Amino acid sequence: MKYDFSDDIQRGILFLSKYSRDFYLQISSLVRPEYFEYPIHSNIYRAVSKYYEQYKSIPKDLHLLESVKDFQSSNEDHSDYSDEVYKINSMDASCIGHTEFFLDLIETFAQKAAMREAITNSIGLLKDDRIGEIEELVREALCINRNVDLGHTYFSDVIERFERSFQENSGNRHPTVFDTLTKELEGGLGNKELAMVVAPPGVGKSLYLVNQGVKALMNNKKVLYISLEMSEDRIASRFDSVMTLIPQKKLKDSLNLLQKRLELFSTNFPEGQLMIKEFPTGLANINDIRSLLVQLENYEEFKPDVVLIDYLELLRPTREGMAEYQAQQRISEELRGIAVECDVLVWTATQTNRQGRSVKLITDSELADAYGKIRTCDYAISLNQTEEEFDDGVMRCYVMKSRNGKQRFVVPLSLDYTTLTMSECDPYETAE
Repeated sequence: MKYDFSDDIQRGILFLSKYSRDFYLQISSLVRPEYFEYPIHSNIYRAVSKYYEQYKSIPKDLHLLESVKDFQSSNEDHSDYSDEVYKINSMDASCIGHTEFFLDLIETFAQKAAMREAITNSIGLLKDDRIGEIEELVREALCINRNVDLGHTYFSDVIERFERSFQENSGNRHPTVFDTLTKELEGGLGNKELAMVVAPPGVGKSLYLVNQGVKALMNNKKVLYISLEMSEDRIASRFDSVMTLIPQKKLKDSLNLLQKRLELFSTNFPEGQLMIKEFPTGLANINDIRSLLVQLENYEEFKPDVVLIDYLELLRPTREGMAEYQAQQRISEELRGIAVECDVLVWTATQTNRQGRSVKLITDSELADAYGKIRTCDYAISLNQTEEEFDDGVMRCYVMKSRNGKQRFVVPLSLDYTTLTMSECDPYETAE
């Protein structure tokens, strides 16, 4: 991949890199040696990079020419490098005064070069049907830019910082299903966060996500529910029961009552909207979700506040060839990336290992090698239920992880298996 640089422009970049460490540091994440048209320029840039990394100072010509020997081929004449360094040194020193021009130029061409590289590498991936990896390469190329947001000065904007934080938190907090958890989180979770519910198969992960979705609707939020296992109609019927308190078995015979109660719900919470999307099990990846979010906004004018994904293990990683635990960690990282990129709260569910069914309280230990999947998330709870508790319609919610609140405590829950509703209940005898 080559920049369409003139020789003088390429020498100007080398000149600025060679004489200004600040300039080099600004371009080091964008420029790769292979972007230069001539190998001699590529190797000089490699030598400059190596010197800065090793010695943290501007290289003298003597040192630079010595370093470049590590990169030049055996058939190259070292004197050519001496001549080229002389030409670089002869560049008009006014280049230093046009640093921003070069930075903008480099950003543009870095984007072009990365896109060309992505397209070139995509040919082999396409032959192997690795479509997800192609999408990831293109996305990464599109994200190349100079980040000019350098953060904030800690001591200089204390009042502004708290005012800004209050404004953000006041309108963008998302309550959890249970009041105790919401209180400990000072109003709930925020946008750009990833939350997980952990449980063995059949213990209520999907039910929790549905109840969490209803809670968001009652907070006048827009909700997107992504199912990777059950049909859209099946998920919708669960929402029917939780929102209207009509038992699952009576929905079919109570359609008029269902319609009236849903209309009442919509009237009471007019800003709340729900979209349900089913993807084939094991075929969807994070790029499919990203594409869905774009299409919903463009064609339906629907931008969710909360995204519920049921569930993590049924997503396919964008990059193939990883061990299962690595893939799950990768998916977790991608989900948090979606949360930040799209400014939403993402809830997902994940399963425990085999020991999760046999323990009284699910903690980090029951995740074992798969612990990486919650390492990235901001909030994680486990659902715990013995056979006796199942018969009694109760379970325990254990806060495994919380970046912004209390953690490692238990909240007792009750379940109505007819309406699929979850609610906090009075403490009952529990033991870790």
